[in-house]
Amino acid sequence: MVAVMADPADIQRLVGDLLREGLVASVDHEAGTCTVELSDDLTTGAIPFLSPRMGDVRIWLPPSVGEQVLVLAPEGDTARGIVIGGLSSDARPHVGRGPGAAMVFGDGATFGYDPVGHSLAITLPAGGTAAIVADGGLSLKGPLSVDGPVDITGTLTASNDVVGGGKSLKGHIHDKVQPGQGVSGKPV
Repeated sequence: MVAVMADPADIQRLVGDLLREGLVASVDHEAGTCTVELSDDLTTGAIPFLSPRMGDVRIWLPPSVGEQVLVLAPEGDTARGIVIGGLSSDARPHVGRGPGAAMVFGDGATFGYDPVGHSLAITLPAGGTAAIVADGGLSLKGPLSVDGPVDITGTLTASNDVVGGGKSLKGHIHDKVQPGQGVSGKPV
C-alpha cells in the first residue's frame, strides 16, 4: 500500500479552520460563554471561554465585548469551539512592559507588580473601596504611612509610645502643676 500525502493547501485550510481570530460579540457571565465574530462575517454560537485555573484555585477572568480572541474549533466546528485567550490589538494594547505583571480594569483600577523594583501597586478609581477580611488577624511588617483619617472601633495598643501633634503620650510633662490632689489641664 502506498501512503498518500495530503495536499499542503488542504492542511493549511484545516489548520486555518482549527484556529480562528475574532472579536467577542457578547458575553454571558452566568453561563461562562461568549459569542465571537469571526473574520468571514460568521458569528459563533455561545461557546465557553477558558479560565487560567479551574482546580483547587479557580480564577474568573471573563473576556470583554470587543476583545480580540483566538477560537479553537476542533475539526473547524465552531459549535464545539473554545475561546482560548485574548490577543493584544491596536485598540487594546499590552498593559505592561518588562518582567512584571499588570492588570488594568475598564474603570481605571490597576494592579501591578515590578519584580525588579520589588514593588506592588494597587490603584482604585475615585470613590473606590477595598476590604481585607481576616478573622484570624492581619499582620503588617514594615513602616506604615496613612494619608487620611483613621477610625478604630476596638482598642489601639502600642508597645512603645504614641505621639500626637508632636507630644509623647508617655514622655510629656505638664508644667505649673502643684503636687497633691489637683488635676492637671490638657497637654500643651
